[in-house]
Amino acid sequence: MIAASHPVSAIIFTIFFVNIRHLLLSAALAPYFRQQSLKQNLITGALLTDETFGVAVTTAQKRKQLDFKWMLGLNLAAYLNWLLANMAGGFFGQWIPDPEKYGMDFALPAMFIGLLVLQILSKKDFFIDLAVAFSSILIVVAASFFFPGSTGVIVATVIASTIGMVIGRWK
Repeated sequence: MIAASHPVSAIIFTIFFVNIRHLLLSAALAPYFRQQSLKQNLITGALLTDETFGVAVTTAQKRKQLDFKWMLGLNLAAYLNWLLANMAGGFFGQWIPDPEKYGMDFALPAMFIGLLVLQILSKKDFFIDLAVAFSSILIVVAASFFFPGSTGVIVATVIASTIGMVIGRWK
């Protein structure tokens, strides 16, 4: 956005909008950490990532509470893995001239798909998940006819999430 000379206000708004998800992730896990101290909760929230949230919420479905030490270990393991993987990529990446040729550009989406599938399969009843998935696909396709660029993805996310919430409360 800086290279494209967007205004500072647009950059700040975009950063805020993209990262507001951390508030939602933390809020979703908060009930599992009620027994923890404020300091422990601040540490957990500060280290939370999309990936560790996926693992934690899947584990939380099986337990009534999550342990601070377990979550700290999960978060630190994720950060250590990220650090080592980046160092390996920086070192070994020079010998892979065209990573897209080997499908490496799909690694991150594949990881999130894997986390999503594990989370869905860990539930006994995944009707709501399937309803949200199918409705989001239909909505994003329909929205692509009316909205430019990736706006349809945002529209589909909001509407499909609302559908999931309504079905969950109704069921």
